[in-house]
Amino acid sequence: MNYSRYIPIIAVLGDFLILNALLVLGFIFYEGADQSLSSKYLVFYIYMNFIWLVLVFVFKANTIDRNIRKKSIFFVYVKIIVFFFFLFMLYSQISVFPYYPRYLYKYIFPLFFTILITWKLLLYYGLYLYRKRGFNFKNVIILGYTQETRDLEKYFLTNKWHGYRFLGFFDEKVSSEHHIIGSWSDLKEFIEKTHVDEIYIAWSGIPHEKMTEITDLISEYPLQIRIIPSLGDFTYKSTELVNYGVSPVIQIHPGPLSSFYNRLIKRFFDIFISIIVILTILPWLTAILYFASLFGSHEGVFFKQKRTSINGNVFTCFKFRSMKKNAEADQKQATKTDCRITPVGNILRKLSLDELPQFINVLKGDMSVVGPRPHMLEHTDQYRKLIKRFMLRHIVKPGLTGLAQVSGFRGEIQNIDDIRHRVEMDVHYIENWTFSLDIKILFLTLWVIIRGQKQAY
Repeated sequence: MNYSRYIPIIAVLGDFLILNALLVLGFIFYEGADQSLSSKYLVFYIYMNFIWLVLVFVFKANTIDRNIRKKSIFFVYVKIIVFFFFLFMLYSQISVFPYYPRYLYKYIFPLFFTILITWKLLLYYGLYLYRKRGFNFKNVIILGYTQETRDLEKYFLTNKWHGYRFLGFFDEKVSSEHHIIGSWSDLKEFIEKTHVDEIYIAWSGIPHEKMTEITDLISEYPLQIRIIPSLGDFTYKSTELVNYGVSPVIQIHPGPLSSFYNRLIKRFFDIFISIIVILTILPWLTAILYFASLFGSHEGVFFKQKRTSINGNVFTCFKFRSMKKNAEADQKQATKTDCRITPVGNILRKLSLDELPQFINVLKGDMSVVGPRPHMLEHTDQYRKLIKRFMLRHIVKPGLTGLAQVSGFRGEIQNIDDIRHRVEMDVHYIENWTFSLDIKILFLTLWVIIRGQKQAY
């Protein structure tokens, strides 16, 4: 039996139970048990429950679908708590009745938020385990065998906790190898004999002459219908369906960093971090490397190289010199047994210390602390011809570190898949940027440096 319709109800009832329990306990602590349910607090209780209900619906906390993420739940309730606290304070200012003393606020609201998030996580993982055991599932079929539907099949098969039970494809020809369980003529009989909850339709995978016949058929049954658009090169983008009158239009989102507010947050963070590093680490490390150069290689401390930045612009990238001066510096990457790397440079590269002068680039605004790594100009020209969507990496500023690097995709590029995986990770970062993701990547970078990576040479 499908219990999905009860999940939002359980979630909201749990919220109200926690809210009212804390309100009552607060009054018990303040005035004693005999006064906590007094009629003089009735208006207060009604008011707090009403505004909580309004906020839940305004921020759609009652909408819990199978694809919701923990991060989304957390930030929705952060917003609700902020507004709830404001409206609570508003009541305390205009009410003539007794209310909690201010010293209790610092205990009640953090406790409320902690218990609330704990409850949501317990519900989240409870559903995860319940669905992983094969319960609360939806039977789904896909009409049309295309690249998009194969990706969707993979999602259904590898994300068991969402509770989708993939039954198979319908297409021109039956193929057990590709999970095509029926042709178009088999669809009606299958729907009538098998319990199907959702049908996913790929317009590009259905012959034009069959379109009307298939849509007329499935409209006769009480099924949930999902459309899989063919977006071509825009598949990687976040999308939204908007209505222009009665005409539905798929809107392509340019990404979170297209927002001025998000760029401002990222820029302030870049300035803050770069100033700290430039003032505390670069001076003494530069002095040590300068004296090491005087008594060693005499190659100098800094290395400058032209690299590709945002919108395809060119900037001068700073690094600590880790190689001997050579004619191939602007064309050839470092290899594992590269004879150009100096003994001191080998240490710098192993610990990623050679990248630290790029905080100067960050402060100047050429780079960001986190973002896709910048390439030499020659490599940009080379890879843009080989890798589809390669230049999308340059719609944001390049970074000292990035999602690709902490995911193991760094160092020498030995084959086309190496750079393809990096581009995929960079595009994922651009399309899913959050400030918390930048913080996570920074901590992962520190862990990678401490642990060491075999690709660091």
